[in-house]
Amino acid sequence: MPAGIFYFSLLEQMVKAEKKMSEEEIEELIRKNFKMKGLIIADVKIIKMNDNTLKTGSSKLVPAALTASGAINEKWTNGVTQEEFKILQDYIYKTIKDIGKEILSGKIDLKPYNKKGNTPCTYCKYHAICGFNSKQNDNCYNYIDQKTKDEILMKMSTGDVS
Repeated sequence: MPAGIFYFSLLEQMVKAEKKMSEEEIEELIRKNFKMKGLIIADVKIIKMNDNTLKTGSSKLVPAALTASGAINEKWTNGVTQEEFKILQDYIYKTIKDIGKEILSGKIDLKPYNKKGNTPCTYCKYHAICGFNSKQNDNCYNYIDQKTKDEILMKMSTGDVS
């Protein structure tokens, strides 16, 4: 049974300090930068198995928190139910399969994302090779709207994520 899906940066962490810091304080700041992001199954037992030092408050390892009574603090936990996680798994599996079929059939359209006016094209070093230009008729962005977790899960369960 999966417990979630997590990720964190493997880049060397740089710490900026305004004052002289002890080695322990520096290590604590670096450790905070390595806290995993992602989704966890919203189950107290699973959360505690992923962070066996967590009693209450926010975990230093996973995106979860527990209240003083030991319940899940939903405001500070990025969690989903097992059923929701299964919807995510099925959708991702289908998407990967569809992308693979498109690639094998020769479909490799240029379609970078656009989220609130931000695109990867702004920072891309390969613009001359890619040739993406939003002013050309056949080039368009993949616009990403802000949706709630429930809206996304509902669309994934129906197969309509547009």
